[in-house]
Amino acid sequence: MISDFIFVLGPKFIAEKSLWLSELVREGHPVIAKAVLPDAGGMLHWGHSVDGDKFFLEHHGGSHWTVSAFRHDWADWYESDETLIDWLIGVFTGRVAQEWMPEWPAAHWFEAGR
Repeated sequence: MISDFIFVLGPKFIAEKSLWLSELVREGHPVIAKAVLPDAGGMLHWGHSVDGDKFFLEHHGGSHWTVSAFRHDWADWYESDETLIDWLIGVFTGRVAQEWMPEWPAAHWFEAGR
């Protein structure tokens, strides 16, 4: 967990949550209209926020993956042109997603799960 707000999923939880979420999307999620891995061509569900936002990586061919999200409180879909690292740096510096991310502390802390 990063600064008590963003949870980055490890391999076990990526697999479990992706199975659940891919089924939810197949059943017709009202906002997430794109497939989620393990479904063919699906997005990688890599994390979520304490507010219920769901974070994804979308594949755009080759090694190009960008961040997208289901914004829970806004009930909408967010897409960026940023890679994961660039997006996270942008979020933590206030360059991107400032309208729906919290005000960050001067220094971030990380908590590892079990």
